[in-house]
Amino acid sequence: MAEERTVELLAPAGNPQTALAAFDAGADAVYCGLRKFNARERSENFTHDELNRILAYARKNRRKVYVTFNTLLKESELDEAAAEMAFLAECRPDAVIVQDLGCARILREYFPELTLHASTQLGIHNSAGLEMAKKFGFQRVILERQVTLDELRQMIPDGRPPLEMELFVHGALCCCVSGSCLFSSWLGGWSGNRGKCKQPCRRRYFPADSDPGRGEFLFSPDDLCALELLDEFRRFGICSLKIEGRLRRTDYVEKVVRAYRLVLDAEKECRKAALEEARNILRGAVTRKTSPGFYSQENMRKLIRLDSCGGSGVPCGRVKRLVPGGFEAEMSARLHVGDTIRIQSDSDAGDGLNLTVLHLKKNGESVLKVQSGERCFVRSEKQPPVGGLIWRTGEAGQDFSARLSKLPEPKILLDFMLRLERGSLSVQPTGFAGKYAVRFPELTPAREHAVSEKVLQKAFSAGSEVFAAGRIAASVEGKWFLPAGQLKELRRSFWAWAEANIPHDFQQKRILDILLRFRRDHRPSGQGSHPEIFPDCTALGCGQSAAGIIAREIELAKPGDEVILPPLVPEGELPLLKQRIRHLLEQGAKVFRITSFFQFALFPDAAARGIQLKTMFPFPVCNSQIVLVCRECGASGVQGWIELSKDDYADLLRSSVLPLEAYVYGRPAIFITRAGIPASEGRIKDIRGNRFDLEKRASLTLLYPAETFEIPVPSGCSAFRDLRRVPAPSGERSEFNFSRGWA
Repeated sequence: MAEERTVELLAPAGNPQTALAAFDAGADAVYCGLRKFNARERSENFTHDELNRILAYARKNRRKVYVTFNTLLKESELDEAAAEMAFLAECRPDAVIVQDLGCARILREYFPELTLHASTQLGIHNSAGLEMAKKFGFQRVILERQVTLDELRQMIPDGRPPLEMELFVHGALCCCVSGSCLFSSWLGGWSGNRGKCKQPCRRRYFPADSDPGRGEFLFSPDDLCALELLDEFRRFGICSLKIEGRLRRTDYVEKVVRAYRLVLDAEKECRKAALEEARNILRGAVTRKTSPGFYSQENMRKLIRLDSCGGSGVPCGRVKRLVPGGFEAEMSARLHVGDTIRIQSDSDAGDGLNLTVLHLKKNGESVLKVQSGERCFVRSEKQPPVGGLIWRTGEAGQDFSARLSKLPEPKILLDFMLRLERGSLSVQPTGFAGKYAVRFPELTPAREHAVSEKVLQKAFSAGSEVFAAGRIAASVEGKWFLPAGQLKELRRSFWAWAEANIPHDFQQKRILDILLRFRRDHRPSGQGSHPEIFPDCTALGCGQSAAGIIAREIELAKPGDEVILPPLVPEGELPLLKQRIRHLLEQGAKVFRITSFFQFALFPDAAARGIQLKTMFPFPVCNSQIVLVCRECGASGVQGWIELSKDDYADLLRSSVLPLEAYVYGRPAIFITRAGIPASEGRIKDIRGNRFDLEKRASLTLLYPAETFEIPVPSGCSAFRDLRRVPAPSGERSEFNFSRGWA
């Protein structure tokens, strides 16, 4: 039986074998994704059968499994996504991690048996965000990774958060503020918000007016390691400590979990020795240089290492020459069959050649491993650069195939309500018309050991060969004594009744009916039911003027303007934002632009006070279900997400219940970070010739494309033109994903 722990250790699982390795090493829970609709689609991920079996294994061993469903959804994908949600409702993971508020709404309204966790991609970073998450129905928030310890203290001064909170404690860091990165999408339609990121942040960049030299890694941060901060997180009331790495190999996950488990379980007097041992374990896990990440302002300033390679690994040799079928290498460290390697030339600004070592030869003979100082042949279908440095990025790990083949068969989950009264016990399965009931000729009043709701729930939690206990509710009227043997017999009798009376496809049919209901509700009825198209709007900066409806950022706004709220407001700056909003309201401001989910909490009675709320970039509105959420939160109009294509706009307009606006002109920030970017402001480029502008604004660095974004106004939409940044001097234009679509 697994030990009960007050702080959960949560590990990544890119495949079933990694899940087993994480559980073996001491993880209380794992998080994983299906083959679609998760933010790590480059990972192997789980089939339906694999997820069912890992869930059965976890339940048997009192562990948990969370499923990531954390990408933005297009309107055209809602039916397919709802079918996946229906599958999740049937197999019942311990929680579903969600970024898209439309997805969260479908789960909340149609599949309420599923627990919701707010993904870090939702960008929640202050107490107003926690308030909105709780109000919406999330049980847990995974905080934005660029929140500092001081901000955490301000958010939860009493150590009692309003809902469960989860933090990242180890692994790779995204340099951009979560959920707002358009870098990869801008360069080729590969959206990081849909699990397709090509990681342009890990490449070299050069001043735009110089010839490409070695370049610098301007946006590539160190990895996170928060071993030293675990006690601090406990004091904050954090319930779950999360390790990043669904793209990582089994050996890496096993080592990191083992290191953190060691420190979490160590007694106070043994903590120092445990920390040292954990550090030794982590030295064997291939990683970049580590740091405490964004948890302090000082660390933020030095998080970027300009000379660090875009990937991680341990240098272990160099390519000496190419030969038929592969290459010869001279090793500076050991290499084993099954290891993964990356080969990169000293001048390469790209991602290098990645491969798994499947065949090694030394002196013409096949071998399993070679050592430092030895020369060997490595089979490869692709040609690496001669002289390229070989980095070992993963080690051959344990073979889990035998254990995977023996994973338990999944059972049918059954929720039910237990009711104990003076003369009877009844069990009502959720959604099933029949009921199990037994009457007692005599029930002895309890003097001491009365049967409680918890005792009943525990007694009936063991299922049968076919059914497993899902959520058990219980009520007891009076104080009664039931011997343990009698409770055991009642449990056996109930499960026998269930197997005899409840059809084994009962849950499938129930959930299919719910799915069909969603599809009926979601079916568009031609043009959306919104009553009007709002007037066009122009966003202006300091000293600019234009005719018509004007929007300005809150620091520059005048009473007649639409007020653009800042998307990132750390906890310490939240009172000032509220003060500025009050001041503008007193001056007669009526329209506020919502750029982040937390801002709805600042206008709880907007309609009653005659305040109009509209969403705009970077608040993502991709589907009609998000529009319904915005209306529920008080919005009267929405701006389509900037990554949408022409077809996406047409699909969304057919189902939108609010007026739809399109961002049609401007130079939007495609990357925002709190990390200290060492480069000065100005134009930069990558080795492919893509050009960008860096701008520093207070504690933030923003990256803009050199081209001006411009699209035709989609039919049925109003236009939002953003003139806050001057057009590109070259006059270059880009339609972004409007014509090509986004992956």
